[in-house]
Amino acid sequence: MKKNMTKRLLAALLAAALAFSLAACGGKDASSNGESGDSSEAASAALTEEEYQQAVEDLSTEMSEIQNSASTAVTDPESAKEVLESMKASLNDFIAITPPEAYADAHAKLQSGCQSLIEFIDTVAAMTEETDQTKLSELTTTMSEQLEAAMTDMAEGASMLQEASGSTNS
Repeated sequence: MKKNMTKRLLAALLAAALAFSLAACGGKDASSNGESGDSSEAASAALTEEEYQQAVEDLSTEMSEIQNSASTAVTDPESAKEVLESMKASLNDFIAITPPEAYADAHAKLQSGCQSLIEFIDTVAAMTEETDQTKLSELTTTMSEQLEAAMTDMAEGASMLQEASGSTNS
């Protein structure tokens, strides 16, 4: 039972990290070379366009690193939970960023995707505590819907970000 729980956590972790890294990669801009501020600075003032593009890239990199570190979580449910919490923290930090005006709509879509991933992670955690097969089936359906919503919003947000960065560089 414990082994199945760990496998579920790992599969969910990898799916979430992959979903974000694939969607966020679409928003990268080759001209971005700014540095992002820490999350408390970012939340209080709008980032410049370069800083925002860097923040998107940094989050994508963090998700990839988390995905790579997930291999150590295969045998330990507690490690898997720590990795999931780390992912949630990164997503919450990104949600708190105040984007430049040109990226506000894209950021709103990316925020929605991040929130869906956080809900997905919470559902995965709930699954580890559940033993009732009916509830597990319901949670699996919910998890699938949350992941689909996250991927859709992330892809749309990345596309909007790319459009916005193209129009601001013109």
